Amino acid sequence: MSTVDRTAIRRDPWMQRFMKTGIPVALISILSLWLGQWLHSPALGKLFIVTAATALAIGMIYNVRFVILSVRQLKAQQKDHK
Repeated sequence: MSTVDRTAIRRDPWMQRFMKTGIPVALISILSLWLGQWLHSPALGKLFIVTAATALAIGMIYNVRFVILSVRQLKAQQKDHK
């Protein structure tokens, strides 16, 4: 049975970029939601919508890239096994 080396996948340069941009964008999104409610600021609500959509898009791209790299890794393992 083949296994996926997750640490090798996470060392991929694009995966690193997605993590380094996605996490701060998600934090800004959460902070703008909380501060927008607390301060009754519509501008922060708009910022939340933009950053939440961006964070979701980055997260989806990260997951798709992870699956692609996992499949590549499994195919390489099967090829070496034969």
